[in-house]
This record gives sequence, structure tokens and C-alpha cells, in this order.
Amino acid sequence: MMYYTLCLALSLSMQAGSSDDAALEGVSADTRASNSTDGGAVLPENTPELTFDITPGAWLLRIRGDASNGANAPELKLDTQLGLTDLITAFRGEAVIARGDWSVRISGSTFNTSGSTTAEEFSEWGSIQLSPGLDFTSTFDMAFASAEAGWRAWNPLGEAQLSKEHPLRLGFGPHVGISWLDIDQTLTASGETVSNGSAWWSVWGGANLDFEFDMKRFVSWMDSIRVYAMGGLGGTPVDGGFMWHAGGGFQFFFTPNIAASIGYRYEKYSLNDGDWSVNPNFQGLFLGATIQF
Repeated sequence: MMYYTLCLALSLSMQAGSSDDAALEGVSADTRASNSTDGGAVLPENTPELTFDITPGAWLLRIRGDASNGANAPELKLDTQLGLTDLITAFRGEAVIARGDWSVRISGSTFNTSGSTTAEEFSEWGSIQLSPGLDFTSTFDMAFASAEAGWRAWNPLGEAQLSKEHPLRLGFGPHVGISWLDIDQTLTASGETVSNGSAWWSVWGGANLDFEFDMKRFVSWMDSIRVYAMGGLGGTPVDGGFMWHAGGGFQFFFTPNIAASIGYRYEKYSLNDGDWSVNPNFQGLFLGATIQF
């Protein structure tokens, strides 16, 4: 009888121990889940990665437009009448930070140029009176920076990224931007110099279009080609008027991370500061190299 009693007690003890172990494992699992939740939100596995495209290059541009300096001064062409006819090689840098269909484009450039010419008619520039046959020189310095937020709202081919199954990609969407532009201009004649300078802020809205196709199936030395176009309309709210910009180009990716870029940039502004008015447009080829990571 005592033997059966001892066996029953041992069996009950083992069942109790198993129940305690199961309870402890349940508490441990709950604790791990709680700790994972308390540690903060974890991005889903399908969240697009953050990418950076950096394109330093040369902007081969010419200045067009007109300017005046004086209450009733006539407008003079920046190139033919103020002597700013040279082809300018300016540094220009562009960077695109993107995650999925959202992106931010940052651009900047700076240059200075000068020219000499002869007045062909009676005119004035500030306190300087220009008369036919008078030789004079002028200078023009510019620096600008801009930021543009874009959304690829429509992918008509259905995929936002290239793949073996989807060798073509097409995207279209809106963007909004803001820019800062600084201009300094001088004119010197008969030993007298008139200098003007100011900075302006401009805002705009527009649209982007980009098309990309896989080249690996055709050639071994190129990964893909990207074609893009963009344009926007806006204005300079303080001491300015209408502005617009347009651009486009090609990027030839020899590897998934390195590309040669060739494009065109056009920017037009209407600006004034007191009696000085300048309405430049900057236009020319943009040649550079893109690094993507």
C-alpha cells in the first residue's frame, strides 16, 4: 500500500513541474514580445530603401535676357548690348534623395563672367551716360541653390523598380520647389563704376517624368539607361515676378551605381531691386557623372 502511495505522489509532483515549466515558457514568450514592441516600430520587410544620387558636373551656359538701371532707363540686352556673350563653364551639382515614390532634389551652381563692348546708342546705366562709340565693361556674378520635393504618383507600367520580369519603368508626378538666387552686376565706363547686387527667393510647382529601361539583356557593358524631363512655373514673391524652369537628359548607367549624365537646364527669372531690374535666363548643357548608393 505504501508503495502505491509513493508512486502516486511522484507522478503528481512531475505533472506539477511540467505545468510550472510551461507557464514559465509562456511568460518568457510574452516578455520577449513585449520587449520587441516596446523597442519601437520596426519597418516592414517590403519598405523601399533610402537611395542617394549625387551628380557633380559642368554647366556650359550662356546668359540671355535684359537689364536696366535707372528710373526711366531703357532695357539693355545682357549679351549683345552689355557684352556678356561668352560661353560660361560653371560648376553645378545635383543630388536626389529618394525612398520609394518620394524624393527630394537639391541643386546648386555658381559662376562669374565679364565682357567688354561699345555702346551703339544713347542710354544710361545708373549714373553713367552711355553714348555711341563709348567703350565699357560689365560683370555678372551668380550663385543659386534650390530644393525640390517630388512624388512619383503614377507608374503606368506597374513597377517602380527594374527587374528581370519588368525591364521597363515609367514614372510621372508633381513637384514643388524653392530656390535662392544671388546676383551681383557692375558696369564700368570712363573710370566710373556702378555696382548692384541682391538676393531673391522663388517658389514654383511643376511635374517630373522619368523612363528607365534595362540594357543588360542587350549589351554586357551597360546596366540601364534613364531618360528624364522636368518643368515648373512659379514666381519671386518679393521684388520679382514670373519665373519658370525646364530640363531633361539622359543617364547611362555602366554599373548599377555609376553613370554618365548629359542634360539641358533652362531657368528664367524676373527680378528687381529699386531702380535696378534684371531679367536673366540661364541655359545650357549639363555634363556630369552620377554616383548612386
